[in-house]
Amino acid sequence: MGEKAKRTDTIIFSVLMATAGALLLTAVIAQPDRMLLEGFLRIQGDETGLITDSIVTGGQGGALLNAGIILMFSTLLVRRLKMPFTGMSVACLFMMAGFALMGKNLVNTLPILAGGWIYSLYRREPFSKYLYVSFFGTCLSPMVSFVMNNARYGLRGLTMVLCGVAIGFFLPPVSAYTVRIHQGYNLYNVGFAAGFIGLGMASILKGFGVEFADTSSWSQDNGILLDVLIWGLLAAFLVLGAVLGCRSWRQYRSILRHSGRAVADFTALDGLGPTFVNMALTGVLGLLYLRWMGVDLNGPMLCCIFSLVGFAAFGKHPRNVIPVALGAVASSRLMGNIPIDTPTVLVATYLCTGLAPIAGQFGVFWGFLAGFMHMTIVQHTAFLHGGMNLYNNGFAAGLTCVLMLPIIQALRPEPEE
Repeated sequence: MGEKAKRTDTIIFSVLMATAGALLLTAVIAQPDRMLLEGFLRIQGDETGLITDSIVTGGQGGALLNAGIILMFSTLLVRRLKMPFTGMSVACLFMMAGFALMGKNLVNTLPILAGGWIYSLYRREPFSKYLYVSFFGTCLSPMVSFVMNNARYGLRGLTMVLCGVAIGFFLPPVSAYTVRIHQGYNLYNVGFAAGFIGLGMASILKGFGVEFADTSSWSQDNGILLDVLIWGLLAAFLVLGAVLGCRSWRQYRSILRHSGRAVADFTALDGLGPTFVNMALTGVLGLLYLRWMGVDLNGPMLCCIFSLVGFAAFGKHPRNVIPVALGAVASSRLMGNIPIDTPTVLVATYLCTGLAPIAGQFGVFWGFLAGFMHMTIVQHTAFLHGGMNLYNNGFAAGLTCVLMLPIIQALRPEPEE
């Protein structure tokens, strides 16, 4: 590893650990008593679903503690395996932290990671090769929680572990196949693969008469603490980007020329300075939309902002996310029967930006149309996997690609990036 790579590795590791520290500190401020630990423990045993606000389950402190611990554990595992910290690391680990506020916890993620490790042993390859797929694969953690809470009492531990291990074992080969389907235009590839695995598992369980109940939750009136946390993080990223050399539009705009089509690691393509500035600006766009909608931050909305910010190091930037998000908003408005401030629509508006590479590669019109189609599709995909795939938008984005890419490529030759 050269000097530049070592410097990048050190800075990204430090930023991830500092972000985990900020989450933990805010957790203590939110609940500086025994309710913090009690809330955290409730989250570990909760039956989660597609939109599960961890703040409802464990309070602000418990939810932030869960997110901070998962981010710190994931970061240290990457370091333990001696993997370099890159833009992918930022994207993946910010998703881990974000979705720890919307369904993931230590209990339901560890069996899936164990399954990925067992798959690496089976393939006689290092676990590091499959670590990020395993991290993303924890989007099926609600299936682990469901089995844990609904199996016969004496078999809960065993069935939970077997379920998680099976998910972690089969995700790497399935995700390796699905990436060929969307050709890198869906940044949430593992969410696409997980949708099919969730579909299979849910279908088997439904065949045995199992019913999946709606366990959605959505908190409101959470005060200003979450705002202070996220605005503080974004301000820190902006300052850090400036310190690392991105102090003008000319130095930043190079990121905007990339389509975002995977693999688009901005830390390698343009450096850390522009990447951190992009993370800050993309996150600010997400927060401004919330302010415009008059929606308060809660677990799911903070999760969406973390997802935006994380992937702003690996494919997303304002130029390619805005057309897709506008298409999603237009779709919900024209459909009429789905208010744009409902939880499912709000989450989809943010996470449909997994299709940002379509706008970056083919232009604003096709990006807008991709967001429009995504919003119509995502409303009808959750029942397929019983709401057990937290990355339902990744699943819907993959289906959108299957529908749109042949049409786009037939009507418009693919330009050079």
